[in-house]
Amino acid sequence: MGQNPILFIDSMEVDMSAFQALNPFDISNVSIVKPKKAKKLLGDKGMDGAIYVTTVKSAKQFYWTFLSNKSENYKLLIPSPIADTAVQYILNGQALSDSSTAGTLFLLTDKNFKSLNIIDKADGKYLMDNVYPKRYIVVITAKRFKGLVKTKSS
Repeated sequence: MGQNPILFIDSMEVDMSAFQALNPFDISNVSIVKPKKAKKLLGDKGMDGAIYVTTVKSAKQFYWTFLSNKSENYKLLIPSPIADTAVQYILNGQALSDSSTAGTLFLLTDKNFKSLNIIDKADGKYLMDNVYPKRYIVVITAKRFKGLVKTKSS
C-alpha cells in the first residue's frame, strides 16, 4: 500500500477523518486492494491502493436482501434486516455468533450459495431442547467462501 490509499465506507468514498471516526464494533468487513489492481479499478486515484470497509448495518442489508431473494419464506418470517434478532444462522453445520453473522453472510453470492432451510421452533417439531434460544434457525449450505479465514474446530 502507498501513503494515501483511497478509502471507502459502504462503497462511499470518505476522507481519513470519517474513516478514523468509525467505531470498530460497527465494522463487518475490510478489504484491501493493492495499488496495481486499485489503479485498474479507480484510475490514478487508486495508485496507492484502496481500503473498502463494510459496516455491520450495510452487511446485514446485503445478506438479508440476498436471502430474501432466495426464499419467500425467509422474507415473510424475517421482514427486515433488523428483524433477524430472532434468528440463529447455521452455515455448513456451524452456528454463527451474533457478532460474526454479518461478516460471514456478507460473503454469500450466487456462485457459492447452495441451499437455505428455515426451522421455526414454534412449530414444535424441531429442536425444542433450547440449544438455540432463538425462534428461527436458518440453515445455509454454501461452497467455501473466497477470502474467509478457515478456523480450527476444537
